[in-house]
Amino acid sequence: MPLPPLGAHQSIAGGHDRAVRTAAGLGFTAVQLFTKSTNQWSARPLEPEGIERFRAAVRETGIGPRIGHNSYLINLASPDETLRRTSIEAMTDELERAEALGLAELVIHPGAHMGEGERAGLARAARSLDEVHRRTRGFSCRIALETTAGQGTCLGYRFEQLGQILAAVAEPERVSVCVDTCHVFAAGYSFGEDAGDNAMMDELDRAVGLDRVR
Repeated sequence: MPLPPLGAHQSIAGGHDRAVRTAAGLGFTAVQLFTKSTNQWSARPLEPEGIERFRAAVRETGIGPRIGHNSYLINLASPDETLRRTSIEAMTDELERAEALGLAELVIHPGAHMGEGERAGLARAARSLDEVHRRTRGFSCRIALETTAGQGTCLGYRFEQLGQILAAVAEPERVSVCVDTCHVFAAGYSFGEDAGDNAMMDELDRAVGLDRVR
């Protein structure tokens, strides 16, 4: 049985192509990177030369899959309409950048309900994703909902919450799931022993379907 892809999140300092070449130099077969600075809402557009350098690095190294991660500022579940609209704009830009780079998935946190309640927050996140999808028709890069640790009012700490978002979005085929094992463990899922691991995987399969896990 071939080994699954192994990689790590790499810095884009000096250019997105640096992340690819650093990962390949370390012997990795996969890489994750931010599309821009994570602590700013906006960024300069990607330059054609930078995109070509990235794609050339991919061709030369053969590294893949290539995964992006969005900005931590984005909150698609926010009840503050100004923040939600700003988040939609920023998320659209993130997906456009990921598509230009040829990334397969763009990992995002589902968002935080900020005291409005989980049901309302999940519904708002789904509506926000629908808006992002309407603005990015024809894109091949999928949005991957990441499991969270459940700190504060953050959503996504139970598999069922990701399943609710998947069931509510208009284009579920454009959404996948990223399982962060550190977050899952912090959220209270028990695994590491065969019984716990099997039980967790069964729950994940029931809630979202293992075919959605990328």
